[in-house]
Amino acid sequence: MAPGLPVTRRWFARVGALGAAGLSLGTVAGGAPADAAPGLRSTLLMELALDVAGAHDAGPRRIIPVTGGTFRGPRLRGRVLGGGGGWRIDRPDGAGELNLRATLETDDGELIYLWSRGIARQPVGGTPYVRTTPVFETASARYGWLNRLVAVGVGRDKPRRAAYRVYEIL
Repeated sequence: MAPGLPVTRRWFARVGALGAAGLSLGTVAGGAPADAAPGLRSTLLMELALDVAGAHDAGPRRIIPVTGGTFRGPRLRGRVLGGGGGWRIDRPDGAGELNLRATLETDDGELIYLWSRGIARQPVGGTPYVRTTPVFETASARYGWLNRLVAVGVGRDKPRRAAYRVYEIL
């Protein structure tokens, strides 16, 4: 209970509403919630470059076949297998919803499934904004750590490729 507040039905209702919203009354110096992270840290996981074929329009959805590619980072490297794809839905607000599925094969022969969703938009006169949230699945003992991390991809311009710099959130 917050110091100096009377315990009333209204107080319990407010505390219950805060809890249901995932918030708390606890604070630290400066008024930040006691459980707030001081800041997110990240480290480079990989540079991912996807070879893509021509897009197919299917109404508001664009389908982009992934035909290959490469990935390279401090702890893993290899190639992107053909057969994956990217799907983009252009929304009325000008943003595009991104969905990517691909299979990665490491240099030592292990398979990693990658799926990702994200947002792309082109601010008028500004730099393109492309952010994704890749998720990794693998049965490999050597790369099992990928199953347990949160990552963010930042899209980059590369001719005839979909390219991302992917960061592990620490």
